[in-house]
Amino acid sequence: MTTAKSRGPALRGNGHGRGMTGSIGGFVVRRARLVLVVAMLAVVGFGVLGLGAFGKLKTGGFQDPGAGSTTAQTLTDQRFGGSVGVVLLVHAVAGTVDGAPARAAGAEAARRLAAVPGVSNVVSYWQTGNPGLRSKDGRYALILGSTKSDLNLSSSELAGLRSHSRQVDVAVGGSAAIGNDITKQVGKSLRVAEGIAVPIILALLVFAFGSVVAALLPLAIGMIAILGTFAELFLFGSVTSVSIYAVNLTTALGLALAIDYSLLMVSRFREELGRGQDPAQAVVRSVQTAGRTIVFSGATVVAALAVLLIFPLYFLRSFAYAGIGVVLISMAAAVVVLPALLAVLGRRVNSGRLPWARNREPST
Repeated sequence: MTTAKSRGPALRGNGHGRGMTGSIGGFVVRRARLVLVVAMLAVVGFGVLGLGAFGKLKTGGFQDPGAGSTTAQTLTDQRFGGSVGVVLLVHAVAGTVDGAPARAAGAEAARRLAAVPGVSNVVSYWQTGNPGLRSKDGRYALILGSTKSDLNLSSSELAGLRSHSRQVDVAVGGSAAIGNDITKQVGKSLRVAEGIAVPIILALLVFAFGSVVAALLPLAIGMIAILGTFAELFLFGSVTSVSIYAVNLTTALGLALAIDYSLLMVSRFREELGRGQDPAQAVVRSVQTAGRTIVFSGATVVAALAVLLIFPLYFLRSFAYAGIGVVLISMAAAVVVLPALLAVLGRRVNSGRLPWARNREPST
């Protein structure tokens, strides 16, 4: 009868299940702590770069660069400084916009708008006397500023255009303000979504694994995948146009793949432990089998997402940038970092087992 101890060398000696994943498993077992140190440094680097991703992403990307409307917009940017991108709404709280307080506030607001880099052709109701820039009741008037289609104004620049007093309020609108608000709202929505989703996911993972430690591993892989993809989006956003909506795909797909791949790897590892394998051999065998499945699955998803790269709209290409990145990083983390964690934890992967959970390791 073959013992667990004798099966370990057999796995190393024969060719069954070897290849790339087998070599990775053997390396990870030998250098588990080094792999984890490198992974931690990478996560720190990902976090530093990823924090700047939102400032690089854009809210456009819905137009075909070869379309006639896009050509017209490009010519407008080049020859006329763009189209109206910033609108200041001046509200006379007391009196009308023709009064001295509103006139003075309007002149100051127009001056501040003209001083913003990238804004040109500033016109106001008081400058032109155009009745189309004044409400019928006389309490509101507009100041318009042209911006190029690719200009992103910062929150501080927009905030500097607002003002409030007892007599006059100045609010900011237009496409530039809308784009800035979308970027802020995406970040806020992600924080809310993660605050709701992560505790629910953790509870479900604890229920599925029956162990707190095992349940935390998919979340660790998800964090690596999401932060790594944010860093990738920062780099892509520095050299080309990337849509802000790629962030939504990053978080959703990052968590989903991390959970999927971790379930495969951790479940197989625990099965191998239950068959009597020592932790090192259980890791090698898990990478040989579950790792191969993860690599094949990830390659399939990457091939499918790569089709989006052929579209001229960078809104769609951005999903390819984020999707391919998060799949590759999730795959690498699940096949390299997760086995290293399992090699260090060993049988402690079952720590924090719930009282009602069945023993996941069959007797040998």
